Amino acid sequence: MWDMIAAERRRLADDLERLTAEQWETQSQCAAWTVRQVAAHLIMPFEVSTLQFLVAMVKNRFDFDEVAIAKSADIAERHTTEELIATLRDNADSHWTPPAPGLGKEVVLTEIVVHGHDIRNAIGMESTVPPATIEAALAGIKDAATRRDYQQRIGS
Repeated sequence: MWDMIAAERRRLADDLERLTAEQWETQSQCAAWTVRQVAAHLIMPFEVSTLQFLVAMVKNRFDFDEVAIAKSADIAERHTTEELIATLRDNADSHWTPPAPGLGKEVVLTEIVVHGHDIRNAIGMESTVPPATIEAALAGIKDAATRRDYQQRIGS
């Protein structure tokens, strides 16, 4: 699975390199984020320490979405497009997993696949993610409603 994750991080970095300045500022399929902010969200684990994230969670009454939105927006503002792409590519082989019980490499694959589609769909870019990778990303989702939502976002 780590090979799939690395391949998807590199595939998305390659796709991001082709975007225009206007496309970077396009509203993504994630209501709170532009394409730039989704890309920033995907590098958040490499930019925000676990301690920094935990402190933000406490300050925001453990509202994960609020913290992720704010941290992603901050990263997006502080980095150029080239830096966002380079960070994604430089960390393609990272085995980082969320520091939460029950969340492992499956959620990492799901994040890169689903958010990659959130970006590509928003700008009308065709996805080249292999069907087996999409299936693996969706297979790890236990909640049926979440799985259906992600399937719709991916278009599978």
